[in-house]
Amino acid sequence: MVYKETVLITSKVTMAFLMDFVKDANLFSSYIIVEVEGKRLNAKSILSMGRLTTHFGPMTIIATGLDSEEALDHLKKMCSVVQKKSV
Repeated sequence: MVYKETVLITSKVTMAFLMDFVKDANLFSSYIIVEVEGKRLNAKSILSMGRLTTHFGPMTIIATGLDSEEALDHLKKMCSVVQKKSV
């Protein structure tokens, strides 16, 4: 099953957050990508996700696989925690 959700990034994304995001994405067997400004990034690769350190605005998380709903919920919560910390 494919699950997709868009989150809004309103503050600077740190490399520490990205490392945690990639580490947690790798806990799931699903194929997970992040779509930003029409580009698709592998959520399980720090090299790919490193492009987000300068990104502000919408970010779409797309998960495909057996645990895709759980993966999407977990990663979405991670993003909301970052937003709350920045306020």
